[in-house]
Amino acid sequence: MDLSRIAAVMNVARLPAACVAVFGTGGSSGLVLNLARCGVGRFKLFDFDVVSPANVSRQHHDAVDVGRSKAAALADAIRRINPEAKVEVSVENFLEMDALPLGEHVAQSDLLIFGTDRFAAQARGNQLALRFGVPALWIGLYEGGAAGEIIFWHRDIDACFRCLCAKRYAAHAAAEQNGASLDPSSDGCTIFDVTLLDAIAGMLAIGLLTRGGDNRFGRLIDDLGSRNFLQVQLDPDWNLGGVNPVRKYLGVADDNRAFFAWNAIVRADPDRGIPPCEDCVKFRNHFPMEMHGIPFRLRGDRAPQITCDSKGA
Repeated sequence: MDLSRIAAVMNVARLPAACVAVFGTGGSSGLVLNLARCGVGRFKLFDFDVVSPANVSRQHHDAVDVGRSKAAALADAIRRINPEAKVEVSVENFLEMDALPLGEHVAQSDLLIFGTDRFAAQARGNQLALRFGVPALWIGLYEGGAAGEIIFWHRDIDACFRCLCAKRYAAHAAAEQNGASLDPSSDGCTIFDVTLLDAIAGMLAIGLLTRGGDNRFGRLIDDLGSRNFLQVQLDPDWNLGGVNPVRKYLGVADDNRAFFAWNAIVRADPDRGIPPCEDCVKFRNHFPMEMHGIPFRLRGDRAPQITCDSKGA
């Protein structure tokens, strides 16, 4: 591959050896293909689903692949872009995989991407990322494709996915006790919504893979600092409880006619991960402490833990 035209803005020398593990290869398929175009040379793809006719209009899968494994179809598409890419495919539900082989896959990866529409899968992803100390991205569209979110984490950030989404964890736990599910339907999420969100996620992915490089993408993650929760407005009428978060956090006046949609905000955990969530306590050895009435997080060893027991993460 000739990467000379992008070498000034990203460290393309790192990317052929980089390994990205992707959990959910439907909505994230365009993102994965774009990472391959940037020179990422190793992929581990996890998805038990097959390509359906409805996927062709909303994901980067083709009609010729209907009925095939999504992961296998995406692997072939990666190889068409870069025949030298190394791609491994798993058609198992990673929620049901044995801990040891799954842990080995994660420990061998430089970045984890979770693009599933199931909360249980996104939550398991947080446990895997923290347990092995591997940088991770979580991508999700809101109901109807009105907006989307991207969360990223690396070991220098205190607030993980669970720290940021504590209320979501509580809501899903309550729903599960009542035999209900809060996982949103993907109906209404168009290819344009998916592609825009994936483009932003892709920049963050390259930033995480090349962090520390002396260029735009190499500086991206440290420029963001602890601001690791992004929301992207796609529908001009999107709001949460009558409030448009993008307009609110950007300080856009109600009568500002330049504001419409397709804007993103990036925020840090307002509680700074204090107290640490259950996952941070279990997998990072971080603990809630207090001194002179001021709460803080006691940080344990941040080195990745690469052993698995039979119970898994």
